[in-house]
Amino acid sequence: MKISPIAVRWVQSLLRITGALAAVFGLLLAGVLVMTTMPGSSHRGALAAATPAQQALAQQLRQHVTTIAAQEHNVQHPVALEAAANYLEAELVSYGYQVQRQEFVASGVKVRNLEVTIPSQNAPGQRVIVVGAHYDSAHETPGANDNATGTAAVLALAQSLKDLGATARSDVMLVLYTNEEPPYFRTPLMGSRLHAQALKARGVPVTAMLSLETMGYFSDVAGSQKYPWPLNQFYPTQGDFIAFVATTADLGLVRTVVRSFRSHAAFPSEGIAAPRFIPGVDYSDHAAYVDEGYPALMVTDTAPYRYPHYHTREDTPDKVDFERLARVVLGLEEVIKDLALRQ
Repeated sequence: MKISPIAVRWVQSLLRITGALAAVFGLLLAGVLVMTTMPGSSHRGALAAATPAQQALAQQLRQHVTTIAAQEHNVQHPVALEAAANYLEAELVSYGYQVQRQEFVASGVKVRNLEVTIPSQNAPGQRVIVVGAHYDSAHETPGANDNATGTAAVLALAQSLKDLGATARSDVMLVLYTNEEPPYFRTPLMGSRLHAQALKARGVPVTAMLSLETMGYFSDVAGSQKYPWPLNQFYPTQGDFIAFVATTADLGLVRTVVRSFRSHAAFPSEGIAAPRFIPGVDYSDHAAYVDEGYPALMVTDTAPYRYPHYHTREDTPDKVDFERLARVVLGLEEVIKDLALRQ
């Protein structure tokens, strides 16, 4: 049977289109693998019994979260927000720090970020690592997981790392922000935006920023972890891990941090460096530093992709797994040490 020239051309066109689509799909797959493949191996299987140090830290974190998340605290509830700020400041002072306030006015209310620094005795001011978390809560929620867990983690790290300056080659700046939640998220009055802009204006050489965001809810149930497509094809279906999330420009930082965490912590972990158009990638204070050109990432339990009580009245301390949170914080302590000791 003779095939017509038109049919031949049609088949040839179809093959070219198919080949082009296959090439595009291959490039997309390669890109996703680059974004999602992290060094080292995530912990799998049951966790070891909690050590005395982990148990003690869990109780300390519980105390912090219970105090901070006693009630809704934000600009709409200024007395409660001030109470939270006072508690945080008093804790930092009790550890021996001099607290720097970055004060500003939002909706007629004077609010403040809180900052302490562990200066390097070897190379003061030459490099700075920022570790921060927001302490305000969303509307109509006490904010136990979002974000008293991140705030409590910053307090714990401030206490455990206070002598790091003797050996560190980077200053470590610990910051607690207000006004991360709506209506100030991504506005000029977002606390972390003001802080990042101030650092940039002073020419502070920030080499890494870690935003600790909604870190205390975990589930071993299959299907408990959700993702925006197509990430559901590349990550576990159970929400038992801590995630390290960066934008594509900071692939190097997230790989460095994940490698360090996995070398120190026997705890499930995942990492990604993805475009900002993927929902959730820049949903925290690290985005303000990215906007200023600083390397930054978020440490999170993935918040709305896992936590059923996200931004609700049910975000209370009883939902937080303090023992697992303690394991994460101890792992982060080692990560920060590794970052600060680098040549």
